Amino acid sequence: MRPFHAIASVLLFVTAFCFAAPSENSPRVTDTVRIVRKTEPAVAAIFSQAEGRLSMGSGSVVHKDGYVLTNDHVVAGMGGVVLLRDHRLPLEYKIIGRMPEKDLCLLKVQAPKALTAIRLGRSNDLMTGEPILCAGNPGGRGIVYSSGIVSSPNFILTAPNALVMRYFSGDVRDRFIQFDAASNLGNSGGPLINALSEQVGVVSNKNPDEENINFAIPIDRVRENLNELFAPEVRRGIFTGITLDPLSQNAKILGVAKKSPAGKLGIRPGDVLKSVNGKPLESCLDWFAHLLDQKVGDELKLSVSQGKKTKEVTLKLSEYPIPPTMEIENPKPGLLFEVCHGTFEKAPAMEKQKVVKTGVARALDVLAMGAPKTDGFAIRLEGALKIPDDGVYRLILNSDDGSILRTGKDILVDNDGPHPAQDVGTLLRLKKGFLPIRIDYFEATGDAELNLFIENSSGQRSDAAPLFFYEDTAKKTQ
Repeated sequence: MRPFHAIASVLLFVTAFCFAAPSENSPRVTDTVRIVRKTEPAVAAIFSQAEGRLSMGSGSVVHKDGYVLTNDHVVAGMGGVVLLRDHRLPLEYKIIGRMPEKDLCLLKVQAPKALTAIRLGRSNDLMTGEPILCAGNPGGRGIVYSSGIVSSPNFILTAPNALVMRYFSGDVRDRFIQFDAASNLGNSGGPLINALSEQVGVVSNKNPDEENINFAIPIDRVRENLNELFAPEVRRGIFTGITLDPLSQNAKILGVAKKSPAGKLGIRPGDVLKSVNGKPLESCLDWFAHLLDQKVGDELKLSVSQGKKTKEVTLKLSEYPIPPTMEIENPKPGLLFEVCHGTFEKAPAMEKQKVVKTGVARALDVLAMGAPKTDGFAIRLEGALKIPDDGVYRLILNSDDGSILRTGKDILVDNDGPHPAQDVGTLLRLKKGFLPIRIDYFEATGDAELNLFIENSSGQRSDAAPLFFYEDTAKKTQ
């Protein structure tokens, strides 16, 4: 850890060598200066190291309890430290949640006092030409700001060109914010900040072949993945039945599971959680952070706003509901598949289609299953995924075009819609045995691809195909 402390000493020396600031009435204290002063304590310089490799990047404190948001490629599974303006010594971090397919990572640091967090804004109403600030740790030099504008609030990073995309109105691939503020190696993971001192994006990459062409992940997409990054109920094995609206500026309830602890208390969608165990809840982040410190059997005293009324309830945490396994007397490797033909923009309900081909797939070779067609077909695969041990896993569904992974009637991973090959994953608590699965897939035009990966709690990812099995009913009836 010596390199971290050496770097920290240099940065702290540079920071300390400053002069008295001008008065607040000085014309030099502009709105930009005020935004920097407000947000700078929440901007993180991240240094990761493994096997002699030092990686330098940026992040933002999104919750006072020490949660730091960054790009997954900044950390890449390595350990390291975070430097913050208001903390003299480096703070070691641990990785809480990773989403490599979205290039997002959540870190946690232990600090002697509550951290200053940046407020998360919205990116749905960003305007072309809107002023922004880019904050981060370029070149490992500590916290640096640059200014610019939003060049495009809704840019498709992987699109061939605008002309081609005019013919793909249903395309669902991720959009990015393009901006022109200076961004260099080390800025990745840092916040893109609007005129309200809110984070509206996570700086992710740039186009090295053009000048001032930089990109950020829109904060709305980050918000939509906060539950996956924190995943408190899956990680802790607890269950409330409450789903919060990640786009809301308060702790608004989006859904309540039937027969759940929350459902039994009369908590409803549209209600707002005001406090838990006496602590105010300002957003879903407060809720997630609190749940990560709980265990099965703990009681949460909730203050819930229901319209003009507020009621107090006590919610007892139950065990996380694990998807049931199935018995297979005569397991055979592979999945059973059906194929239909047509023009699709979403994975179709196969029971409404004319099945033209059936068989057993030992691997997810969609072109072999769809042959002789190379475009305009859909496939349904059914069987089981053999889970080796009880534990927490990530299932990652990769496809070009759309795909959906289900167990029973429950959707586990939704990667539907027309798009090039992309990953979508989810964290699950599973038990040893045969997990019944169904994969719905469609191919529109262009390349065709389908893969399912399984990742264990250590982050080791492997192809799930060797774990596919189906019931050999012919042998069973003999």
